[in-house]
Amino acid sequence: MSRTGLHAHVLRAAVLAGIAASGCAFGAVVFAACSSDPIAPAPDADTRDTAPPPIGECGLPFLGDPAKPMEIEIRALTATGADVAMKNGSDLALVFPPQGGRVSFVGIRAMNVDPCGVRLLGAVRDPRSQQVRIDGRTVNLQRAADGYGVTGLGNTDVTSDVAIAAYSNVPLCPNQWSDESIFDHEYELEVVVTDKGGRRGGAKITVTPRCSEPEREPQCKCFCKKGYVLGEPCGEDAGIVLEAGSDQ
Repeated sequence: MSRTGLHAHVLRAAVLAGIAASGCAFGAVVFAACSSDPIAPAPDADTRDTAPPPIGECGLPFLGDPAKPMEIEIRALTATGADVAMKNGSDLALVFPPQGGRVSFVGIRAMNVDPCGVRLLGAVRDPRSQQVRIDGRTVNLQRAADGYGVTGLGNTDVTSDVAIAAYSNVPLCPNQWSDESIFDHEYELEVVVTDKGGRRGGAKITVTPRCSEPEREPQCKCFCKKGYVLGEPCGEDAGIVLEAGSDQ
């Protein structure tokens, strides 16, 4: 073997020995690149993004997934303060509130929402005239056991200004706005929800308002009837039920 051939043979043997010692694989034609640094294992999928969501101003984190659309279910209070789910065809309670007249207390059950400082808009629309009554307010949702955000847990004292503040108080009577009596006729009930991050959701159904307090039913049907005239005596004055024969 010539001196040049011997030198090439020795060099090739040295390169092969170095690759074998380092544990690097090589191809038939081109040697693979090697590194002496250890390769970090891929992160376990179960340990990724495990940091808890940030806590909002009201002490609750974001409820659900911010990348998903907001889920909204309409809720409402009965005359006894029970929070019930509303669907197409449900009865909507007309309730005597601290402020007088008749209102419906409208709330929500929501997911994929920031529960702190939610803007809640409740509306009842007359489908015949398209006239509408609206109440909007800013509320902090409470987290229910199933993880959803709700306007109320358990029963709500409908005589308490503080307790009913978490619900949209939609003013329906005295009836000076609808072409029909409010009670026992179908109306559209709608909610629109906007959280502090600008996410928006809503729902709309058809309901039938009912005078739901037997002891106040005559006054309710007077205030809420078609053609009610402001000032017409209905047996209530400034939110107080008047006894028969009382001055008004």
